[in-house]
Order: sequence, then C-alpha cells, then structure tokens
Amino acid sequence: MRPGSSFSHKPPAEKEKQRRDRMKDLYSTLATLLHLEPYDSKSLPEFLDRATSSLIHLKEGVERLKVRKEELEKEVSHNSKPSNSEPRLKVVQVTELVDQKLEVNMIFMVSNKKVVPFEVLRVIEQGGAEIMSSSFSTVGPHIYCTIHAQAFQARLGFDAKLIESQLMELIY
Repeated sequence: MRPGSSFSHKPPAEKEKQRRDRMKDLYSTLATLLHLEPYDSKSLPEFLDRATSSLIHLKEGVERLKVRKEELEKEVSHNSKPSNSEPRLKVVQVTELVDQKLEVNMIFMVSNKKVVPFEVLRVIEQGGAEIMSSSFSTVGPHIYCTIHAQAFQARLGFDAKLIESQLMELIY
C-alpha cells in the first residue's frame, strides 16, 4: 500500500451482505410508500408483482384525475362570463353526504364584495347545519371555499336545497 492512500479492503461476503441489507431497506421503503404488506411476508417476485400492480393502479388514478380536472376547467371557463372586461365566475355546489353531513364547494371572484366568509357560514348555520371545518383559499382573482358541516340535530336534519339557493342569492 502506498503512503497517504486510505484503501480499505472488505471481503466479498461482507460487501454482498451490505448489498442485501440495502436492497432489504429499499423494499421496505417501497412497501411503506405503496401501503403494502412488508415484503418479508411474501416471496420477492410476489411482492414486486403487487408493487407493480399498485403503481399501475395509482397511475390510472392520476390519469382519471387529470381528465376530471380538464372537465372542471372547461366547466369553470364555460361559467365565466366577461362583464366589464372581468370574468364573473360563480360556482356553488352543495352535496348531502351520509350521516347527516354536508359539503359545500364554492368558487367566486375576489372582487365580489357581497360574499364574506362569515356570511357564507351564517347561511349554512341558518339552514340547520353546524360547521365542522371550513377552508377559504385565494388563488389569483378567485376564492375557493370548502365547508364541511353536519346537522345540528340528526332527527331534524338540514335543508340542502335551501342552503344552496341562499348561497346562490348571496353570490349572484
């Protein structure tokens, strides 16, 4: 060995053990990321087949979501109407979910001064629903709003059509 060189020689068996341990860690990481059973419980080819089919399923899901996004963008652009050189985007969707729950999705223009978050929440509460969570996000000239609510009293419920019509009045 030359002076000044730091060369460590590992036996081939130790290098192979390190390689196998690294591959084992990578397979475990893959199983975690894809929410699969740990690969130790199955044979490696079976595990890799499951991982492959899971990735294919995820890729198909991404493609479906891209198509849905394009459909929604077309719908949003169709609902936009130029008025005074500014589009007037208005979208309200009220969906009744199971167990007396309600989801409200809205898109409206920032310039629409009639729509204030507490007014939107007030309309929903007056319709008989208790707000569980709400999210208001401003992106460019649009405000995106998602609200989850449930009925004040399960026996009485809420009136989704009334809530939707009042929100439409508020926005329009």
